[in-house]
Amino acid sequence: MRPTPSTLLRVLHRIATTAGVRLGLFGLLALVAAWQPLSQVGQTNDFRDSHLLHSYEEAGARTVAMYGQAPLWNPWTCGGQYALGSPQTRVASPTLLLSAALGSHRAEAVVLWLFLIIGMEGCFRFARRSTGSAAGALIAAPLFGLAGFTAHAWSLGWLNFAGFLLLPWLLFGARRAAEGHLDGAAWVAGGFALQLGFGSSYPVPMSALFVALEAVRTLASRPLRRSGRWRAGVWALGATALFTLGAGMFRLWPLVETMRAAPRLMAGTPGHSLETVGRELFQFPSNADVGHFFFVPGALVFVLGAVLARRRATYPAVLAGLCLWLASGYAAKPSLFAALRLLPVFGTLRYPERFLVPAGLLLAELTALGFAALLIRSSRGRAWKWASGAACALAVAGIVVQVIGFGVLASRVTLVPTPIAVDQPFAQTRGNRWAQGSFLPLNRGSIACGEAWPVPMSERLRGDLPQEEYLEDPRAGTARRVTWTPNRLEVEVDAKRPTALLINQNWHPGWKSSVGEVVSRDGLLGVTLPAGQHRVVLRFLPRSGLGGSAVSVLAWGGLALLAWAPRRRGGSALWPGPGAVVVAALPLVAMGAMMVAWREPEAMPVLRNADGSLLGTAELPPDARLIHGRFEQPVELVAAQVPSAPDARGIVPLVIYWQVKGKVPRSVGIWVHVSGPGERKTADHAVVGGTFFFRDAPRRALLRDAFALSAKDWEPGEWKVLVGLWYAGGDGERLKAFTNDDTPVPEDRFELGTITVPPRP
Repeated sequence: MRPTPSTLLRVLHRIATTAGVRLGLFGLLALVAAWQPLSQVGQTNDFRDSHLLHSYEEAGARTVAMYGQAPLWNPWTCGGQYALGSPQTRVASPTLLLSAALGSHRAEAVVLWLFLIIGMEGCFRFARRSTGSAAGALIAAPLFGLAGFTAHAWSLGWLNFAGFLLLPWLLFGARRAAEGHLDGAAWVAGGFALQLGFGSSYPVPMSALFVALEAVRTLASRPLRRSGRWRAGVWALGATALFTLGAGMFRLWPLVETMRAAPRLMAGTPGHSLETVGRELFQFPSNADVGHFFFVPGALVFVLGAVLARRRATYPAVLAGLCLWLASGYAAKPSLFAALRLLPVFGTLRYPERFLVPAGLLLAELTALGFAALLIRSSRGRAWKWASGAACALAVAGIVVQVIGFGVLASRVTLVPTPIAVDQPFAQTRGNRWAQGSFLPLNRGSIACGEAWPVPMSERLRGDLPQEEYLEDPRAGTARRVTWTPNRLEVEVDAKRPTALLINQNWHPGWKSSVGEVVSRDGLLGVTLPAGQHRVVLRFLPRSGLGGSAVSVLAWGGLALLAWAPRRRGGSALWPGPGAVVVAALPLVAMGAMMVAWREPEAMPVLRNADGSLLGTAELPPDARLIHGRFEQPVELVAAQVPSAPDARGIVPLVIYWQVKGKVPRSVGIWVHVSGPGERKTADHAVVGGTFFFRDAPRRALLRDAFALSAKDWEPGEWKVLVGLWYAGGDGERLKAFTNDDTPVPEDRFELGTITVPPRP
């Protein structure tokens, strides 16, 4: 007997409202969607980014499983790296325990499967609370939980982007907190803490933006305004924000410390047409160029049906439109993404298309609204009843297509056999930044670093030393390794006179020694020692990691206290008003006290150009050509060095000397055109020396901006190097240029010199 529409609706409602059955369904959908990753566990993703990112997880798992230590220091990457301070590591997440127990390669697919279930359940709870329909939320949950970008990211080794699947939990928690429920703070603080620990450099700031918007949405809702509870909601949200800061300090403090020493700058003006954005979102991923954010086009029927819900559909529809605007990047005029990048933290975002992930969540909310609106009308007559039945069939078909699309994107991965591990003493090697996953199983550290931020690395790192621990003056005595672990080293030293013990790893202020004083030798880890026999024990005890963890424990303790106190008196776990803000602030006050009482040297960055030369210089070299050009913004083009011809390899090294004399907009960038016989080459860049935007550069310092061009395909003849400034992050207009005596410069450009390209052999 064919099931009637009412039977289908009852079945959907029963599944949606029975937690065990619902989670079982989500687990089954995740199993089918992630079958490709789960069926090939234990193999290695051969994509270059995966080599780098997975080596972090392998290092953390090895530190826990083999040495019984917390993953604080990673000696296998970039010559030694503060693991908690690296933005893209996920070693501060509870999922590391799975990696330690199962092996990092095997655990990766299991973690993906778990996050898919978490994402679907989070979307269900958020959509049900927004729409009031359990069946509608059930239909919408897999559309977001099995978002195409998660599969695409996994295929490239970017598993940390699964942190986006926590977004609905964060929005759900923000709404609960604003409504006066104490558990809302736990959802928000826990969600952000997990995102931070999972290495979610994009999901965290993007989620914070949408959490703030959801908080405003809830405070402005009719029930809170009519009851007057919005004032209590403001206090609750303030306390939630403080609790979230405290709960995430185990990771935030190390990150801030690292980014101060080595700022991560993202330049460029990426943009996408609306057609490209639409194809990324709605075209089935049949080839490698489209569908990376796949969301079933059939769900648009329900999105359009959401207009039946009227006012409830307005907010998600408007916000989804804003997400599409943001995803267009600089191609949209005006560019909302360009405006967002002017804000602190958001300036590190480079890829605007990732705003299609929250767009998918908002489309899922609209899908739930549209489906619920049809269900409500199913009792109005036979036609509506059969329409709702057709909607159920369409929804189920849409989920099936979403599952298939996820599998297609996940199958694009390139897997190779996992390298065989070799048990041997640790040592550094030159390495290869795009094959880093092959070195760690050999217990070799790679000093070829491929990170997206300027990791402080010593120029004295070596990949060919006979031993990793040695005396600075070999004639002063001997040094012998006793024990080696990632966070603890023990070395026997017999010194005939005062000397320094050097360790072939990067220096960090978190290293402490039982004897002597820890010092930096051109960025290399060292310990100054007096004469005599010493057993030197070096421990990595970073203030930011240990202190930040203590702050996080205090934050959770304060939240537990607020939950326990009213229950002890027979009340409910609601916010106690302004008192909660005081309790939430105490862990941050304790952090301030720790920073004062627990002093630690600050790791200052050594700012260099891409060619290794220092960014700052005290004076111009003799062969520099003086220009002294000025612009409408307070930037001076002081001088330049342009070679007369390419070198033997066909490379043209260029150096421009700049001086910033006042406040400059962040959007100001440098354009470089090299014009020759019938064509033009460009070397535009928005960041001086790969380090500073003009806005952030030190005032009145002489900045050496060094870069290079390849002239291998240039036609023989004379090529002129022309330079100016333009609003790279704005309307693209050139800045007006003037000579030193305020005479306007034609075409707002300066000629730096001429390069003669000889005839080809």
